[in-house]
Amino acid sequence: MKNKAGLVENIRERLKNPLIILTIVTVTIAIYISAVQISIGVNYFDVFSYLNVALFYAGMGPVNPDLLHGPFLIPFLTSLVFRAGFVSSNIIIIIDAIIFIFGVIGFYLLLKQRFNEIQSLCGCLIYISFPLIISWAASGSIDVPAISFSIWAIYLMVRGVEEHSKYLYLALPLFVLAVLTRYTAALLIFPMILYLAMGSALEKGLKTHLTHLLVAGALITPVVIYLYQKFKYISYLLLLMNASISNWRSIGMGDVAYNPDNLYYLHNLLNYMGVGPVKGSYYQLFSPSQAVPSILSYLTVVLVLCGLSIYVYSILKNKIEQVSQRDKKSLVQIVALVFLIILSLVSFFYLSYIITDILLFLTCLLSYKIFHHGKNSHLKIDLLFLCWFLTFFIMHSTIPMKVDRYFITVLPALAYFIILGLSVLIERYKLRINNKTWKTWGLYAVVGLIFLTSSTVTFMGHTPNTCLIKYIEPSTQWLEDYDPQCQEKVIFSDYSPAVSWSMKKMVIGGVLKDFKNTNEFSSMLTAAGAEYYIDALSEKKPVLKDYHIIKENGDIVIYQKNEDFES
Repeated sequence: MKNKAGLVENIRERLKNPLIILTIVTVTIAIYISAVQISIGVNYFDVFSYLNVALFYAGMGPVNPDLLHGPFLIPFLTSLVFRAGFVSSNIIIIIDAIIFIFGVIGFYLLLKQRFNEIQSLCGCLIYISFPLIISWAASGSIDVPAISFSIWAIYLMVRGVEEHSKYLYLALPLFVLAVLTRYTAALLIFPMILYLAMGSALEKGLKTHLTHLLVAGALITPVVIYLYQKFKYISYLLLLMNASISNWRSIGMGDVAYNPDNLYYLHNLLNYMGVGPVKGSYYQLFSPSQAVPSILSYLTVVLVLCGLSIYVYSILKNKIEQVSQRDKKSLVQIVALVFLIILSLVSFFYLSYIITDILLFLTCLLSYKIFHHGKNSHLKIDLLFLCWFLTFFIMHSTIPMKVDRYFITVLPALAYFIILGLSVLIERYKLRINNKTWKTWGLYAVVGLIFLTSSTVTFMGHTPNTCLIKYIEPSTQWLEDYDPQCQEKVIFSDYSPAVSWSMKKMVIGGVLKDFKNTNEFSSMLTAAGAEYYIDALSEKKPVLKDYHIIKENGDIVIYQKNEDFES
């Protein structure tokens, strides 16, 4: 009886652990959003491309060769499950959810390098509650998995510099995993090198840390070379670098996502914190810029700016107290810092993002040299997150292709500064609170729950019952019953990745809006020998010369070549 009572008490104590609480909350949310996504089906163009590539990796069908140059890791992991005999779009959703949980736990451990347990828990709840996170975390996309691996790479880098360099053996592999998930994660190298340069590695022996990194790099290099030769994925990094230097302003011109406004993401920053009202469209959830900011977003910005202003003022005040007018070295450093900041701002609007990121790196490094002293023990990690935020913010802002989900790359850093600003205010004024619970963890728990509740309710209010794939699958099944030889025939579609996945064959993409008129489009289909055309995206279904409609199912219309024309 005593043993049973002791076990119950032990369980109760463990359930009070913030990491356990966070894990339970995160797993619950991941299961819920995965179940919702599975019930409505895959709803994003690129996810079907990843599924088709996974089929190819599993040896289950052909694929458009161009898709093999895309993100490698998520399709590869999905293909392993396909090889085991479980072929379903649900697999990629579940893999996303598992990596999301992994990332949240890593973010908690990373926040603990700066904050206490309850503050770290609150920061993670804020991170989970961002509309872009909760809507994309189990969607089958690559953005949240890439940021999850990035979080662990940064965490292991911090542990490796501050505690033991053995952690660096894992930091570099996690960084490579992030890059293999989404190539833009390569820019994470800027904050990682910054922390290495600022950290205790310089005092404790840079040689030891570099040895660990070089050993890890030597082990990874053959894998990277193989992937480059086999899939050309790493060539996207070279393209990104080349575009940033030469024709970066013309990237995506003519695409629906083309937007040359460098302040696009800044204008929509409030939307990325929370959207309103409670009810709305699914599109607003995936693209918060199309919604309106929630009241919570406005309140958060005011409080966080107040807290961060107090924090920055304290740093400047301490430095001013230390610097005398005769301290020429400090004065020169401050002038150089101001010059770098101005140069970075000019570069942001007129030069490439690589140049701006390099200037940002130098600005952060010089800031550390100027303001670091005993009272600013957390300045290193603060500048790490500042560099993380601005590195990706600058890149995505200056490249004209603007998609809301790209902002996911900066959301861990945004959550970091939100909890930093709020913690400064709470710690400053909590002495006026008499209740011990509210003083220690109550306020942080309330803040985290407000964010999480607001996000969950909004997610439920914006989620549809179904999506387009639920109409595509029965339509393609009908076609296979109608024409058992259709697998051997040429099929076009304006939603080719989804139709390819549904039919488990290579369907060629053809979009009406890319042609002058329907006759030109129809002629293209005829010249290509298309037996069928499946229209899924046109609002008004076209009348195609030489083709007639044989099936309509909701928004899905199947056209077949006229027999008279064949003869």
